[in-house]
Amino acid sequence: MLAIGQENLWNLDFNALPPFYSKLLAIVFICINAILLNFVFNSLEFYDKFNYLPSIIYVLLVFLFPISLRFGEDLLGHLFFILAFNQLLSIRQNDDARNHTFLSGLFLGIAATFLPVYFLFIFVIWFGLFTIRPFVFREYLLPLVALIFPFLWIVLVNPYFIDEFFDFDSTLNFSRFGEFLILLPHIVIIVLAILANKKILERRLKSSIRFKRIIAVTFIALLFSASLSVVILLFFDTYFYFTIGAAILPFVLPFAYLEVKNKWLPNILFYALIILNIVKFLF
Repeated sequence: MLAIGQENLWNLDFNALPPFYSKLLAIVFICINAILLNFVFNSLEFYDKFNYLPSIIYVLLVFLFPISLRFGEDLLGHLFFILAFNQLLSIRQNDDARNHTFLSGLFLGIAATFLPVYFLFIFVIWFGLFTIRPFVFREYLLPLVALIFPFLWIVLVNPYFIDEFFDFDSTLNFSRFGEFLILLPHIVIIVLAILANKKILERRLKSSIRFKRIIAVTFIALLFSASLSVVILLFFDTYFYFTIGAAILPFVLPFAYLEVKNKWLPNILFYALIILNIVKFLF
């Protein structure tokens, strides 16, 4: 009960699910999202060898939050955001991008119907287009049209959804744990991100142009997510929206472990995340 609030625009009450089925669905969707992240990471060749780190990192990150214990709109938002991100990163410089841009916007629109904050990620799609492709106006218009498309159905079940669009009234209260459960995971993740960034910068020097572009889009998505979460924290006093970054970090953090000479520090941080997850359940 640390997480309070439901922002889905479909007026679905996920709290009405019996606890057993809610937990079961949470496990199922965490597994689906983890496997999907792994598929996207490997199929888009973020790394030249198959690896399973994105799935493991996603599970460790999600289990730091109450969304790992109950089924709700946040896990559905992750699912459709990952699908949208896959379509965006699948765009190639010399290929017709209309299909990918439309589907990216459509999946993002569906994610926004479950967690409206995803609507703002249209800027990430536009940045991705700007980075990967020459400017074609209709390719910038298509994702916006597709993003709005799911809301034509929302009107049928929730005519006043605009009033709920930017309420940001979901809360996440870690007060009973003390500040350590907020501070330590953030320190661990920030240090891992710095280590990963160091490796990515080294890899960029000898990598393909495509890798440079998709990793640039990924970093912008991560920075946008973090900045958005901090702004919401400052103005609405809730940590809840940091959960959106859990669907992006698994594309970056694996590089803290791939072909690194000194593995002791990332390994310690990896086990620190596991320990934090265990300690959380002891309270």
